[in-house]
Amino acid sequence: MSTEDNETPEQLFERVDRRLRTVGLESAVEALIAVCTDKAAPMPARATAGVALLRANGVLVDRSAGGKKGKDPSEMTGDELQAEIDRLKRTARDIGNPSSEPNAEAVSAFD
Repeated sequence: MSTEDNETPEQLFERVDRRLRTVGLESAVEALIAVCTDKAAPMPARATAGVALLRANGVLVDRSAGGKKGKDPSEMTGDELQAEIDRLKRTARDIGNPSSEPNAEAVSAFD
């Protein structure tokens, strides 16, 4: 893959991103399927590939979402959309601003 002479950084990013979403995605799926169907592959590798394929197909749900498959926003009511927005804001706030108070009962490897 080579860069074009007068290509801007934005054009480069768009070109590479497009390739990643096409060739890269197809290659990744093919690799997962190959590992999953290879009887000689180690069982943990086959299981991991199988789980990745199931997740990609929407069969497995992220446990952090409460074990429920989330609704598509286009299927939500206004109240459901607002509740999801509020949940995402809380999550972002918790990630961005972890408690500065040290947990007195936390166990450390250095205790």
